[in-house]
Amino acid sequence: MAVTPDQAEGNTVRPLERLAVALLVAIVGAVVTWDGTRQAGASAYFPIAVGSAMIVLSVMSIVRLGRDTRLTDEAPLFRGFAGLALLAVFIALAGQIGFLTASLAFIPAMAVLGGDRNVVRVVVGTVVFVVMAYVVFHLAFAQPFPAELILGG
Repeated sequence: MAVTPDQAEGNTVRPLERLAVALLVAIVGAVVTWDGTRQAGASAYFPIAVGSAMIVLSVMSIVRLGRDTRLTDEAPLFRGFAGLALLAVFIALAGQIGFLTASLAFIPAMAVLGGDRNVVRVVVGTVVFVVMAYVVFHLAFAQPFPAELILGG
């Protein structure tokens, strides 16, 4: 988001950085969508929806690119790439130790990477997400998660 100079805290973003991030997110979205098309039945809907949303939002970001370097309150580019790397680790871990267990590490890590230092908010947000995911999948969809490392299954 563009901000005034006193709000920017020295962060600037160049159009080339925004383009690189948008293209990378679109590529990841294309991979997620492609992977979703390889799944059978209703299990394909979620990855296709998420991947398609990533592509559409990236295109919208590219369309709105300006030519000027702007002051911003956005995180620096290296944090964006660190977030994508963290997402890749989360995806790999979710298959090995379970989605909910991996979420217990991923959500706080992303919050800290994004600059949130409020421990109570991070812990409460993580616990609420894990409980809501468990409730939605077990009770609403009647689709239990595979076995979890910490939470069983």
